Amino acid sequence: MAVENKSQDGQAARIVHLLTKRHDEILNLWIKDRLESGDFRDELVSKKVLRSQSEQIVDMLASAIKESSGGDFSSPAFSELRALLNEISHTRAVKGYKPTENATYILSLRNTLLPLLAEEMSGDSAGLVREMNYFTNLLDKMSLVMVENYIHSREEIIRQQRADMLELSTPVIKVWDKILTLPVISTLDSRRAQVMMEALLQKIVETGSTIAILDITGVRTMDTLVANHLIKTVTAARLMGARCILTGVSPAIAQTMVQLGIDLSQIMTRAQMSDGIRLALEMSGRVVVSAKALAQLSNGTADATTNGTAQKTISLAAHSTGITGDNNSRANDKR
Repeated sequence: MAVENKSQDGQAARIVHLLTKRHDEILNLWIKDRLESGDFRDELVSKKVLRSQSEQIVDMLASAIKESSGGDFSSPAFSELRALLNEISHTRAVKGYKPTENATYILSLRNTLLPLLAEEMSGDSAGLVREMNYFTNLLDKMSLVMVENYIHSREEIIRQQRADMLELSTPVIKVWDKILTLPVISTLDSRRAQVMMEALLQKIVETGSTIAILDITGVRTMDTLVANHLIKTVTAARLMGARCILTGVSPAIAQTMVQLGIDLSQIMTRAQMSDGIRLALEMSGRVVVSAKALAQLSNGTADATTNGTAQKTISLAAHSTGITGDNNSRANDKR
């Protein structure tokens, strides 16, 4: 054990002496190697930042080896250096570096330092081999830290991007006072259906909306799973006091629903979103009137036909208001 400790002390002294004595020379050679390697990309990291990071690594490496007396990279003395490597690796992952570029950045220090080490220990072959093995193993573990943290960082970025895409794929839009619309595009899975439901319910609470239009024009196929997700969303919205209208039902999807025996009797449906919006307006006590008819009615210059149409429109609006009032009364009675 005493011989081993003495050997480790020798390793620490030789490596630390070299990193300290020829600090600037090592740093300049390392930076030059990186700039000429083809891996350096000025658009991702500047030369100033590269030099600053490299200098920190060299300084921390010398300090950690000295403090650990030539110990292993897993020892507490290297904790500050490991934190720095993780930070550099994470930054490079965010900026778009490749894993190999992260690894070769650290490993290239070996090509810089070993020739200088051989020059310093030209008369001690056994010691040179020992020093080279120690330093090589140390750099290998440092590069593994860089690669592992890079992978974790990229996975974190991918998870965040996936969450952002899920949020963007379920936009809840307020089209009118107390009327929301939720366009459903592509296919639905359990996770996306859950996000869609949460987004819709949250928007219902925020806006106090009473009508939600679910448009499935962009849904390519319909199966039992997708239909069940829609029914659950409609049921949840109803519990929050909002009624749902399903629009964009294509002939193919309608036939599929019939063949699958899916019961949508509790859901109001329309072929197009425009029809769904019209129905939603009527349910909320509003109707769509052409500007020409409204102007003629206001000016009192409408002919008999126009007056009849206008009166019919007014009656329809009143009827829709009555329906809305009755529904609200029923809902209050149930409560």
